[in-house]
Amino acid sequence: MEWINFRHLYAFWAVCRHGGFSKAARRIHVSQSTVSEQVAQLEDYLGEELLERSTRAVTVTDRGAALLAYADAIFEKSQEINRIFRDKDSLAGPSSIRVGMVGGISRNFIYGLVTRALDEGHGTHVDLVDGSFDELTELLRRFELDLIFSLDRPHQKDLATVSHVRVDSSPLCLAGTPELVASITAPRADPLPTELYMFRHPFEGPPLQEVIASGLELDLDVPVMTDDISLLRFMANSGRGLAVVPEIGIKEDLASGRVRRIRLHDAPRIEIYGIFLTKGVRRSLIDRFLDVRPE
Repeated sequence: MEWINFRHLYAFWAVCRHGGFSKAARRIHVSQSTVSEQVAQLEDYLGEELLERSTRAVTVTDRGAALLAYADAIFEKSQEINRIFRDKDSLAGPSSIRVGMVGGISRNFIYGLVTRALDEGHGTHVDLVDGSFDELTELLRRFELDLIFSLDRPHQKDLATVSHVRVDSSPLCLAGTPELVASITAPRADPLPTELYMFRHPFEGPPLQEVIASGLELDLDVPVMTDDISLLRFMANSGRGLAVVPEIGIKEDLASGRVRRIRLHDAPRIEIYGIFLTKGVRRSLIDRFLDVRPE
């Protein structure tokens, strides 16, 4: 039986997935000429042109795209095998967990999880990356991440392959400097013009700024809407206006007295979810890191 050369296939896959010969060479730690030669040998073996080369870019041919789909499946399984045999002794010594943070997740929350893992003394190493929900989910599917933290649950279409747990919950509040909060809560005859920096999230019920304006007699201007909790924390400390922010995102500022909060009793809570592959083989490490079990 004649076998395809998987080293050549891997070189082709790396060129496609990393965006060119030079980038592929850096990622797989060989020379660019070696990558080029291996791809050429694969094309000779298959009798097909797999890549169209020009001075500006490398593009995949139709036949190359068909081969790439097979290569994706092959190397995904290869990474899964690595996980199985690398994970079997993970509880006996130092382990590494790769965690994705969706933009907007509270850095205070992540800091608490990471420091707890480090303080437990198991020799755990944590590799953190951030990105969009879809980008991190794709990395999870390719076994390049073990766990994602997000303010959203997985998409319905992904529930067959991924699981999630609620790992924390935080109320929303209004936050600002002590001087500003004192002026906001002081009695007055007319609505007070106030800048409001809004946390962007798909809330249910009436618009949150309307609830705030009527409850505190404010004339609100909303110049900024963002899902970046770190930015909202900065805005709350700036003295320019009030920020609608999850309390977990300003925990240190509240403790130090740099900001004060106004509780929003009727506002929705923000849920933080951990997302991981249902059939992942590193579940013991993930469960230990989260210290929770799936819902």
